[in-house]
Amino acid sequence: MEAAQVPPDAVIERQVTAEDTAASWGAEFPPAASTPFALGLAEVACHRAVAAELKPEEVTVGTEASIRHLAPSPIGAWLRASARLVSRDGRWLEFVVTIEDAEEVVAEIEHTRAIVDRESMLERLGRA
Repeated sequence: MEAAQVPPDAVIERQVTAEDTAASWGAEFPPAASTPFALGLAEVACHRAVAAELKPEEVTVGTEASIRHLAPSPIGAWLRASARLVSRDGRWLEFVVTIEDAEEVVAEIEHTRAIVDRESMLERLGRA
C-alpha cells in the first residue's frame, strides 16, 4: 500500500489567522501561514495520534523535525494536518505529517517526539 493511501492516525484542522503568518514576525515577510505555524499543527496532530495510549502522567514532546513547506496559505485558509505514526522505539516516536489546504499539499513534515514524564518535565522547568 502506498503511503498516501494509509489512513492517518490523527487529523486536526485550523484556520490561518494574521497571528499565524510569517508577517506577524516582521513586515518583510508575507501574510501567509508561517513554517512555525505548520510545525505547530504537526506537533499537535502527532501528539493526538498517540494520546490515548499514554499513561496519565505521560506527555509527548517534539525533539526533531524536517519540514518541506511547499506552498503559501493565506489568512482565512483552512489547513488540515494528517499525522501517521511510522515507527516506535521505546519512548521515541517517528511520524510523517501532511498538511493540506482545500486544493493542495502545502507542507510535508517528518517529526520525532519523545514520551516523557510530565511532572519531571515541569520540575525541570521550575513550575511544579
